[in-house]
Amino acid sequence: MTEFAPSAPTTPSAGRRRRVAAVAGTVGVVAVIGAGGWAWQGWLAQGPQASEVLPGDTLAYVGIDLDPPGGQKIEAYQTLKRFPSLAKHLGLKSQDDLRRSLLDQVTAESGCDLGYDDLADWAGDRAALAVVPQDDPEPVAVLQVDDPAKARTGLDKAVATCGDEVGYALGDGWAVLARTEEVARQVVADGGRAHLGDDADFQELTSAAGDAGVLTLYAAPEAGRALLDAVEEHPFLSLFVSTPFGLSTDPVDALMAFSSFASIGTRAVAEVEAELSPEEKRFWKRMENYDELSPAEQDQLTEEMAEFYEKQMPEDADLLPDDELPEISEEEIMEDFAVPVPDDVRRQLEDFAGLGGVARFDDGALEIEVVADPLLTGNTSRYDGTDALTALSPLPDDAALAFGGGFGDDWAKRTITDGPLSFGQEPDELLADFEKATGLTPDDLEDLGGDTIAFVAGPGFEKALSFEDDAGDAPIAARITGDATKVEAALEKVRAALGGKDVLPSARAGDAVVVGADRAFVEQVAKASGTTLGDSDRFAKAVPDADRALTITYVDFDEGDWVSQLTDGDVSPADLAPLDTAGITVTAAEGERQRVVIRVAFDD
Repeated sequence: MTEFAPSAPTTPSAGRRRRVAAVAGTVGVVAVIGAGGWAWQGWLAQGPQASEVLPGDTLAYVGIDLDPPGGQKIEAYQTLKRFPSLAKHLGLKSQDDLRRSLLDQVTAESGCDLGYDDLADWAGDRAALAVVPQDDPEPVAVLQVDDPAKARTGLDKAVATCGDEVGYALGDGWAVLARTEEVARQVVADGGRAHLGDDADFQELTSAAGDAGVLTLYAAPEAGRALLDAVEEHPFLSLFVSTPFGLSTDPVDALMAFSSFASIGTRAVAEVEAELSPEEKRFWKRMENYDELSPAEQDQLTEEMAEFYEKQMPEDADLLPDDELPEISEEEIMEDFAVPVPDDVRRQLEDFAGLGGVARFDDGALEIEVVADPLLTGNTSRYDGTDALTALSPLPDDAALAFGGGFGDDWAKRTITDGPLSFGQEPDELLADFEKATGLTPDDLEDLGGDTIAFVAGPGFEKALSFEDDAGDAPIAARITGDATKVEAALEKVRAALGGKDVLPSARAGDAVVVGADRAFVEQVAKASGTTLGDSDRFAKAVPDADRALTITYVDFDEGDWVSQLTDGDVSPADLAPLDTAGITVTAAEGERQRVVIRVAFDD
C-alpha cells in the first residue's frame, strides 16, 4: 500500500528558470548519453526498477542499477580499478565501494547534509533522475527503499538541511525527492494509477536498445514538444536547442561550422565597414599593418584614434558612474542569448519519436547503445546505405582517428541550409555565404564529396590543433570515391578560394581521390600498402555490425601520444594505459530511427 510521508515544510520556489534549465538539462543528458535480442520480461527479471513508481507520461528518465545482470557489477568494478586516479578518487577497494562512491558523489552536490552513511541502512541498489509533467515539467529523483522507517528518519534529517526547495514522499519501496512535498506526492499518486514501466513507448524504446545494463535512458515522444514549449517560455534556452547536441562525430559538421564562422565574420566586417566614415576607414586601413609599424608609429596611430573618437562624443554627454547605472535582471541578460530555432530542428522536435538507451559492460568493453531519431543520434539524412565499412577498409591500420560513410541523395544543399550554425538564417543567404567562403555551390559540394568519403588522422595529427609553424603538415586526409574527375574539378575551386594551387595536395587511388594537408601522408593513404583497417581485428572488435553501418567512427588510443597531448598532460600515462580502441557505429533501426553503439575496449 502506498504511503505518503510528510517532509519538512517548504515554500514555493521563486527560481522557475533554474527549474526549467534543470528540466532541459535532464532531457539533454538522455539525448547525449544515449532491435535488442531480449524480451521485455528479461528486463523485469532484474527486479524492481525506478520506472515502476514514476508516472506513465514521464518525459525523460535516467535509471541506474548498481546490481545489473550478467556479472556486470564485477566487470564494472574490475574495469574502474584499472584506472589508478579514478580508483583512488572513488575509493574503490571492493565492489561495495561502487555504491558508496556513487551516493557520496551525488549527495555532495545536493546542498544537503546527506551522505552514504545516511543512506546505507535503507537505500537499495537502484535510483533514477526523471522529468515528469505537472503544471510545469518537474525534475525529480527516485531512490529504492529497503527499510521505510529508516528512510523516513534519514530523509527528514536531509530535508531539514536542504533549504526550502526539497520535499519527498514514500511509495511502495521507493522514495521520490522533488522541489516540494506536493510535487513528490503527486508523482507517487500518478505513478500508482499508471506507471512508466507499463508504458508502451518506454517498453518499446528501452527494449530496442538491447540487453540490460547499469544505465537505462529514455526520452518520451512528447519530450520534443515539451522542450519547444520551454523555449517559448524561456527564450534563452533556444541557444542550447539551436546548436548541435547529438552524438555526431562527423568531420563534415566541423567543416561546415568553419565555413559558417567564416561567413559570419565576413558579413560582420561588411556591416561594420558600411557604417564607418571615410576617416575611420583610413584609420582601420592603417591598423591592418599595425605590427609592421615602429613603436613610435604605433603610439602615434593610437593617439590619433583616441583623439578622433573623443571628438565624436557629444559635448553634453552625461555618463553615469557605475554605481548609478540601471539594474538589469538576470532574466533580461539571458534573453540576449536567444536565437531563432532553425526550422529543421523545430520540425524534428515536433516530430520526435522518442529515445531509448542502455549502458552496459560487455565482453571486456563499455558499451552504450541508443535508439533514437537522427536529430539525437547526430546522423542526419546526409548518409545513406551501408557503405561505411567499404569506405574505411582501405585506410592504414595505424590510423589514430577515422570516420566514414556513403552520402545520400541531395545531401549537400541540406547540409548547408540546415548546418550546425544556421541559426534560422534564410536558405538563400546561407547558400550565398557558403559559396563566398568556399567557392562551391551545392552541386560542387556533392561532386567534391563523391559517393563515399573516409577521413583519417594518423599519429601526430594533434599538431593540426596547435599554432606551430608545421601545423599545416599534419597527417590528416580524406579518401573520396566516385567520379574522380568531378572531385578534382571541385577541389580546384576550393584551392582558388583558399588562394593557391599548393594547398590541399591530392593523389589518385584507382577510382578514389585522396586529399589532405601533407603530401607525403596523402600519398601513403593513396597507396594503401601494408595492413589496412579492413584487416584489423582491433578495428572489428571496436565496431560491431560494421557491415550494416551508415557511418563508422574509429579511435585508436595506442597510436601515438595524441590523447596525452590533447589533454595537456592532465591524464596520467597510467590512466591512459588501459584504453585500447573505441568505435561509434550508426545503423538504421525500425522506422525512421537509428541505432548508435558506442563501444570502448580496454587492453587485455
